[in-house]
Amino acid sequence: MNRGKGITRLENEDAPWDVVIIGGGATGLGCALDSISRGYRTLVIEQADFGKRTSSRSTKLIHGGVRYLKQGNISLVRESLAERGWLLEHVPHLVHPQPFLIPTYSVWETWYYRLGLWMYDLLAGNLRIHSSLRCNREKALERVPTLKSEGLSGGVVYWDGQFDEARLCIQLAQTIWARGSLALNYVRMNRLLKTDGRVNGIEVSDTITNKSYTVKGRAIIQATGIFSDTIRSEDSSGAKPMIRSSRGTHVVVDGKFLPNGNAIMIPKTSDGRLLFLVPWLDKVIVGTTDVPDENICLEPKPTYEEVDFILESAAPYLSRPIQREDVLSVFSGLRPLVMDPRKKGKTSSLSRNHVIEVSESGLITIAGGKWTTFRKMGEDAIDKAMVVGGLAERSSRSRTLRLYGCPKDESVPSRFRSYGTHSDTLEDWIREKPQLGEVIHPRLAYTWAEVLYALRNELAESVEDILARRTRSLFLDAKAAVDCAALVAEFMASELGRDQAWAKSSVDSFLEIAESYKI
Repeated sequence: MNRGKGITRLENEDAPWDVVIIGGGATGLGCALDSISRGYRTLVIEQADFGKRTSSRSTKLIHGGVRYLKQGNISLVRESLAERGWLLEHVPHLVHPQPFLIPTYSVWETWYYRLGLWMYDLLAGNLRIHSSLRCNREKALERVPTLKSEGLSGGVVYWDGQFDEARLCIQLAQTIWARGSLALNYVRMNRLLKTDGRVNGIEVSDTITNKSYTVKGRAIIQATGIFSDTIRSEDSSGAKPMIRSSRGTHVVVDGKFLPNGNAIMIPKTSDGRLLFLVPWLDKVIVGTTDVPDENICLEPKPTYEEVDFILESAAPYLSRPIQREDVLSVFSGLRPLVMDPRKKGKTSSLSRNHVIEVSESGLITIAGGKWTTFRKMGEDAIDKAMVVGGLAERSSRSRTLRLYGCPKDESVPSRFRSYGTHSDTLEDWIREKPQLGEVIHPRLAYTWAEVLYALRNELAESVEDILARRTRSLFLDAKAAVDCAALVAEFMASELGRDQAWAKSSVDSFLEIAESYKI
């Protein structure tokens, strides 16, 4: 991906794009993946960076949704489990199986969860990872030695998937480019364009150069998550709100809290949600909360109360409770939950099904859903776009489309596993220039080769892009990320030909954002 070439193409292409997608998170990129699988000329624009908002702030799980099974939403669980199976098979360098233990404190509890997870396995069919199993007290402690043993009866083990969602965003964008279409970050939609009441394009601005461009499209899809109602209101002043945002907060602690690689699922907290403790990139993520938050913004901030809630909810299950001083990073994201405007209730009770709306002008809105089902959401949206835009009728092929850099099997013998078949490029650079193999900070595993790769191949434009999403430094250890920000800016300025004023500005912007990740 090369920004200069992409902007030049955006400026010079005269023919309307088949599909124009507003929003470069999981949903927008999923729409684009399905669109290119059918051979449609596709453009994705994102006002910030790919996955900056909700899509880089998840619990890092690819899952069917045990909670949705309890709610009786069987169709969503079945769909999610099918998509989980597709991701495990087709993206093995980014998505891998993760065992979970539900600790139980009575025989009745053990069999209750065993029965529910038996149904979970049944719905997965031949796409199940492993069958769930019951374990006694000794086996439970063998799997999770840090589990509180007092009163422990045993547990139930089941499997779901885990991934690095920001890396997946980038590889979806790369796939779009590799198939001859275009995905651009830092391009903002200014307004919808209409002819005779029908939407047929958008006016956009490159937020780096402030230049504006007119983009024509046969089908216009908005996949802007928490910002969906803003664009719907611009399209039609009578549009009723359909989004309720919910803030989900996570804390990140050292991997010693889950030393054997097994995750813990706490089936019910005081607010009725599940709580997960999940090993991730040698750390442990604990969360999530569910707090209604109508302050729609790019950088939602966690509160002290949420952090306290997470630590207090996890404490009864750990032999050594997590203290505030153990927290390496804390982050929040806003979930775009779809609601019926006539109903009220807790956000935790709202469905995670996705909804597709076609307005009178022909604007397609897709909202709701979750990371696991991003491909299926895209398929459903492009089915609509094909009709609305009068596109040549073609079947979806996204289930068989191989992502850019995806290996043919899960064996990538490299420390750069998440780069798939392109891990060799980083290894070659390090052989040629060994200093690129040095880590950017003693407490972070990322190398300067990865920073260089992000600048040359992944449209990274800021220190935040590098430390928050091309690497996950900010999420893994906020203080370490802050400590190396100036060095990263200096490296970027040298590679990109930027001056010291740019470097300082990029660092200052990052430090402002990073402040909320520290407690």
